[in-house]
Amino acid sequence: MNAVRLSGASALILSAALAACSGGGGGDGGAPPPGSPGSPPPVSTAVSTKAQASQFLSRATFGGDQGQINSLEGSRAEDWLNSEFNRSPTLYLPVLRGIADAGGDVGNRDHAYLFWDAAISGNDQLRQRTVFALSQIFVVSDRNMGGALRMAHYMDALSANAFGNYRDIMTDVTYSPAMASYLTYLRNRKGDPSTGRMPDENYARELVQLFTLGLVQLNRDGTPVLAADGQPVEIYTNDDIVGLARVFTGLSLKGDGFWDADPDGEYSDLQMFDEQHSELEKSFLGQTIPAGTSGDESVRRALDIIFEHPNLAPFVSRQLIQRFTASHPDPAYVERVAIAFETGRFQASNRSFGNGERGDMRATIAAILLDPMFFDGSVADDPAFGKLREPILRFAHWARAFDVANVVSSNEFWLADTSDPTRRLGQQPYRAPSVFNFYRPGYIAPGTETGSRNLNAPELQIVNEGSVVGYANFMTDYVMDRSPQRDDGIDSFRPDYRDELALAEDPTALVDHLNELLTANRMSETTRQRMIDTISAIPIRSDNVEEDRLTRVEVAVTMTLTSPAFVVQR
Repeated sequence: MNAVRLSGASALILSAALAACSGGGGGDGGAPPPGSPGSPPPVSTAVSTKAQASQFLSRATFGGDQGQINSLEGSRAEDWLNSEFNRSPTLYLPVLRGIADAGGDVGNRDHAYLFWDAAISGNDQLRQRTVFALSQIFVVSDRNMGGALRMAHYMDALSANAFGNYRDIMTDVTYSPAMASYLTYLRNRKGDPSTGRMPDENYARELVQLFTLGLVQLNRDGTPVLAADGQPVEIYTNDDIVGLARVFTGLSLKGDGFWDADPDGEYSDLQMFDEQHSELEKSFLGQTIPAGTSGDESVRRALDIIFEHPNLAPFVSRQLIQRFTASHPDPAYVERVAIAFETGRFQASNRSFGNGERGDMRATIAAILLDPMFFDGSVADDPAFGKLREPILRFAHWARAFDVANVVSSNEFWLADTSDPTRRLGQQPYRAPSVFNFYRPGYIAPGTETGSRNLNAPELQIVNEGSVVGYANFMTDYVMDRSPQRDDGIDSFRPDYRDELALAEDPTALVDHLNELLTANRMSETTRQRMIDTISAIPIRSDNVEEDRLTRVEVAVTMTLTSPAFVVQR
C-alpha cells in the first residue's frame, strides 16, 4: 500500500496549497444583520440535498454519517440547531470520579480518551464541537501538568456553559484548578513590600490578551481601530496588568486553609482566602476596584469590566467563526456575529435564538452557522471562502462517517497522544504546545497564496512536509483497521464499510458515494476521475472477491480522506 500512502500525501500537499488560496469571505457587503431594523427577511435555512446536509454537518459537528445526512435532508438547519441546543450535555468528571470512587486507577490521559469518545459517538455533537472551539480560546494544556480529574473539571465547565453565556464561562474558567495551575495563579499571594514579592501576572495578561479582548482596539467588525498615525491603538499597558493581577490573589484549592486542600480540591472550584488577597486598589482598563474590596467581589467586578468592553464581541466572535466556518472571515460576517453576541439575539427564518443578554452563546453560535450566505448561494462557488480542517476534525469525521464499532478510545495506543506530526495527527486534544494554542488566530503563512494576500490561515501553522505524510499514514492504518490496541479482544475502532462494499464493483458509484458522504460533492472532476481510474485498476478476482472488494473500498476511502475536498472545508 505504499503507492496509496504516497498518493494520499501528494493529495494532502495539494490540499494545503488550496487552503493557502482560501480565506474568509462571503457576506453581504455590510448589509444589516438578520433580524435587525431595516434588514431584509431572513433567508430560509432549508437543507434541500444530501450534499448540503453533509456540508452543514461538517461545519457544525465532528462530521455526519449517512443516517444523519439523510435525516437532515429536507429539513431546516435552524430546527436541527434548536434540537442540538436542547440535548443533555456530555460530562466528563462524573465518569472519572466513578472510576476513582470504585477504587480504579484514573490515568493522566483519561480525560483525552473521554474527549475522543464524545467527539465520535456523543449524542450532543454541536455542544462537543463548541467545547472544542472554546478550549482553543481558553487554552489549558495537559502537556505541562498532570491530573485527568482536574482536566475533566475544566472540560465540564466549558461543556456546561457552551450554550449559556460567555460571562459564565469567564467565571468558571477563572475558578478552575486546571487554569489556575496552568497559568500559575494557584495560591497566588498578595504583594509583600518587605520582600519585594509581587502578585503573579500571568493569568491577568492572558485573560485580556488571549481569552477576551486582544492587544488592540477593534471595530465591531473585528478590524483594528487606527490612530492618527495609522497604527493600531493598544488596549492596555503593563500598569493595567499590574492592577489586574492583584484581583487574582488569594485563590487556592478548596479546603480548610490556603495550603490545606480537601481530597476533592483538585477537581472542585477554587476557594478565595481573603487573608491572602490584595487589599490594594486595582486599576486597569480605565476603571478602579476600590481598596479593601473582598477577593470574590474583586473577581466579579474585574470580569464584569472586561465583559462589558467593546472589544469582547468582535474578538470572541471572530475566533469562534475561525473554529467553525472560515479562517479569514469577512468583516461584515464578523460584525453580524458580534451583533448577535452583543444583543443576545439571532433571528433565523422561523426561529429566534438567544435570551437577549449580552454574551448569549446560543445566539452567537446560531449567527455563525445560520448566516444567510450559507443558504442563499453567495459563497457556494467563492474560492476565497473556507478553512483548512484541523487533523482532529478529520479523524473524528472518518470515525463517525463509517460508524466505527467499539468506540473505546482508551483501548487505542495511538489515541493517548496524537500530537507527533510525523507519525500521528500533529494535534492532540487539550495538549496545545502553549497558551497560544496549536496555531495563532492571526497566523499568516509565509510563502503561500494566503500569505501573499495577507490572509489568516491558522491551521497552516501545523502543516509541513512531515505532518502531511504523518497524517496520511495514520489515517491509512485506521482505514485498514490495523491500529495497535491494548486489548485485541475488543477490536475497537473497527470501521463499518457495508454500504461501500456493496458499491465496490462499480468504482464510479463508490467514488460518488464517498464524494457525497465526506466532501459534500466538492471533489474536483480531476480528483474524481483519478480515483475512479485507480480503483478500477484493482482487480476483483473470482477466488478472492471479498478481500479485493475491501481493498477497493479502503483505497477509495484513504484517497478521499487525503483529497483537497475533504481537507479543505467550504
